[in-house]
Amino acid sequence: MASNVAFVQSVPALRAHTPVLAKGGVVTQPFTLNMVGAPESQEPGRILGSCATLAVVAAGAQRARRSKAQQQRPRLVMRAVAMAESVVPLTGCTLQAAMKMCCDTSGAGYAIYWANENGKLVVAGDYVSDARKEELKGKGFEKSFAEESEAYALDASGDGPVATVYNTKEPLFVSDIATSNLNRKDLATKYGLGQVCFIPFEAGVLEFGTSEGASTATWEKMPGSPLIPKAALRRGFENLGAAYAMFWAKEGESFKVVADYVTDAHRRALKGSRGDDETFCSKSREVTIDANGDGPIATAVKMKEEVKVMDTSVMRRAALANEFGIERVHFVPSDAGILEFGIPKNTSLTGPTLAASLKMRCDTSGAGYALYWQASDDKLVVAGDYVTPARAAALKAQGKATSFAEASKDFTLDASGSGPVATVMETGEPLYIQDVATCDTMRRGGLAVDYGLKSICLEPVPGGVLEYGTSDEPSTADWTSIEDARQAVMPKAELKKAFDSGATHVIFWWKKGEEFVAGASYVLPERERMLKAARGDDKTFTSESSLVTIRSDGKGPVATAARSGKEITLEDAANFRFKRASLAKEFNIGSLHFVPCKDGVLEYGTGLSK
Repeated sequence: MASNVAFVQSVPALRAHTPVLAKGGVVTQPFTLNMVGAPESQEPGRILGSCATLAVVAAGAQRARRSKAQQQRPRLVMRAVAMAESVVPLTGCTLQAAMKMCCDTSGAGYAIYWANENGKLVVAGDYVSDARKEELKGKGFEKSFAEESEAYALDASGDGPVATVYNTKEPLFVSDIATSNLNRKDLATKYGLGQVCFIPFEAGVLEFGTSEGASTATWEKMPGSPLIPKAALRRGFENLGAAYAMFWAKEGESFKVVADYVTDAHRRALKGSRGDDETFCSKSREVTIDANGDGPIATAVKMKEEVKVMDTSVMRRAALANEFGIERVHFVPSDAGILEFGIPKNTSLTGPTLAASLKMRCDTSGAGYALYWQASDDKLVVAGDYVTPARAAALKAQGKATSFAEASKDFTLDASGSGPVATVMETGEPLYIQDVATCDTMRRGGLAVDYGLKSICLEPVPGGVLEYGTSDEPSTADWTSIEDARQAVMPKAELKKAFDSGATHVIFWWKKGEEFVAGASYVLPERERMLKAARGDDKTFTSESSLVTIRSDGKGPVATAARSGKEITLEDAANFRFKRASLAKEFNIGSLHFVPCKDGVLEYGTGLSK
C-alpha cells in the first residue's frame, strides 16, 4: 500500500491506537497504548492518552521523505467498515437518497417507505423517477400512485403485502396485481402499475414497482437491488455536510455509477451558478473505473475499508471535482459495490445551526466549552464558541476575566500542521485527548493548563472541526473515554432544516432506562428576549419540557417517532392531545416536528407571537 494511506483498525476494549497520520505524505505505523479506550462497537475515533507519545512517533516518521511518484498519489485515510448495520432512522436526504437509488438500481418508477405509527402502516416518504413523472404528465395525470398512497393507513396486523412483509421480515414479489390482495388495487390499475416488490427496510417496509410504458423496467422475478450502506449515507448527509451520493457497481473489470442522489439545495445552487442541469453525479456516470487499479474505489473494495480522499485534485475525476466544487470524498464498501459521498467547498456551520450545535454538544457531553474551528485558506480560525453558565461561574469564582474558548480566538492554526485540530481536519476522524497537560502537539497546551482544562474531544463537522472539553473542577463532567465525550451526535442537517423552516427552539430527547428525557436544547436568543419581556421570568417551552419525562412505550410523538423511525409533525401542537399540550398552549407553540436520529429524537418547533 502506498505510503500516504493510513489505516484505522478496530482495537480491543481497554486498548487504543494512536492516530496514524499522513501529514506531509508520511504515514506512521499503528500501535496501541495501554490505557482506557473505547469498545470496538463504538463509532470510530482516535484516542490520545499521551500527545507526547504521538509527537515522538510522528517526529520519527517525518525523517522519511516521499518520492516524486508518491507525491502524486491521493491523500487517503482508511478505516474498517462493518458490513452489518443496526436500524437506521430514515428521514430527510437519507430517506430520499435510499428510495431514489433503489429505483435507479432496480428500474422501478416509484418507491414508498412505510412505517408503523402506533399500529398503522403509513407513508413516511415516497419518490417518483423523473422519467415516470414525464410519462404521467404525458398521460394527463397531475398526481402519482405514490402520492395518492399517502392517504392510506394500513393495519399493521393485516394480511396485505405491506403488513405481511412488516411482520414476517421476508421480501414479497407481486407479479400480477389483479390477482393480489393489495389494498390499493384499484389505484394501481388507475396508474397502470406492472409488478411490485415489498422488502423489509430498516424499521419499516420499502415498496417499489414498475408500470406500463417505457419509463420503467419489466420484472419476471424480484430484482436484485443492492443494499446501500444507509448508516454511512446518513452520516454523510447529517453530520459531514455531503451534497451528493453515488453507488458504484462492478461490471466486468470496471466500476460504473448505477445510482446517484443530489440534495435539492445543492442542485438548486448548481443550477443557479451554471445555468444547466449537470452535476458531479451526472458527469461521473460517464466515467468507468478500473477495478484492478489503485484508486480509492478499487482500494476500498480490496481492503474492505472506508477510504477518504482529502485532496480531490489528485483523483482521476479531479477536473470534474474542481468544476463542481467538491472538496472531500468518502468511499464506503459494501457487498454489492461502493457508496461514494462528497462534501463541497465552502460548506460551514453558521447562525443558529452553529449556536445550537455548540450548546447542545455541551449539554449532552457535560463539556464546559465548545469551539468551532472553520477552515479558510489553509488556516483554521475560531468561527463560533460557547461556554456553559456553570463553567462561566466557576471561572469568575477563580478570578478569571475570560475563558479558554475566548482566548482561543487569538489563535490561527495551520490546517496542514500536526496539532489535534489540524489532525481531525486532515483525517476526518474524531480525536480524544484524555489529559490535555500531556499533549505536546497542541499549541494552546499551556493556555489549556492555565484554565484548568482536563480532557478534550474534537470531531469533524461541515466546514471544520468541533472542539469541546472538560475542566478540573465540578462544573463539568469527568470523562474517562471517547465514549463519555461522544454520547450523542446532533444531526447538523436536520438542525439546519429546522431553523431554515422558522424553528424557534430545538430539544434533543434521548432514552434513559424506560423513559425519554431532554438531553439538550436551544432557544433562539430573540425568542428568549420576547418571552422574558412578555412573562417577566426566564421560563421557556424548552426549560419546562426539560422537567418532563416520557415513557418509551407510550403513543406520544417522541416515543412514536423513535419507535417508527418516522418524522412526526403536529401542525397545531397546543390543540393536539399529548403530554405537553398545556405547555405548548402556555408558550404559544404552533407546529412541532419530531425527527428520529441516530441517538434519540430531535424535536423542533415554532413559537408564535401573541
